[in-house]
Amino acid sequence: MRVLVIEDDQSVRDTIGLVLEAYQHRADLAEDEASALRLLERGPEFWPDALLLDLRLKVGSGEEVYRAIERRFGRVPPTVVISAAQEGAHRARQLPGVRFLAKPYTVEELLGLLEQVILAAAPSSKTA
Repeated sequence: MRVLVIEDDQSVRDTIGLVLEAYQHRADLAEDEASALRLLERGPEFWPDALLLDLRLKVGSGEEVYRAIERRFGRVPPTVVISAAQEGAHRARQLPGVRFLAKPYTVEELLGLLEQVILAAAPSSKTA
């Protein structure tokens, strides 16, 4: 599974990347909207199976990044929103098809939810 991780905290971002790679997944790491869009623009062969998106970013918000991806590409990878924000679950529900995972979470919860969103979107996740 290829996962695009958008998280502004470098230590959290790097840790998630290491965890995903330890479980034989490919992690593309971005700190903000601009870096995420650059990664997605590389081409369809680099399109992620899932998006792991933090709601609170130093520049903008997770919702803004989600909408920017949707505007630019006409679709968004199956998405898991992560947040320690108390209103995180409510904010995630405002984004179509997004699942929410509260911080702190376990590796098993993270991997399980990523697999769930990928399976739920399987027929359309690889279409252009």
